[in-house]
Amino acid sequence: MSRESELLAVLTDEPVSTSELYERVGYLTLTRLGLISYPAFRQALAKLAAAGLAEHDTAADGSTVWWVGE
Repeated sequence: MSRESELLAVLTDEPVSTSELYERVGYLTLTRLGLISYPAFRQALAKLAAAGLAEHDTAADGSTVWWVGE
């Protein structure tokens, strides 16, 4: 599976924070994908959003939330 498809597999239509997604992906998968670095993980999510595959917004608490693009 590609990095993109691995990340898309953890996204749903319900917005979830970057931190929650990081935990959802899990350390072993993050290691395999080369995304242990939190900034690298965020950048990979941003690339999905730029490609129109994911959506993101800022939650009321200031965190970034992500979900599957429409």
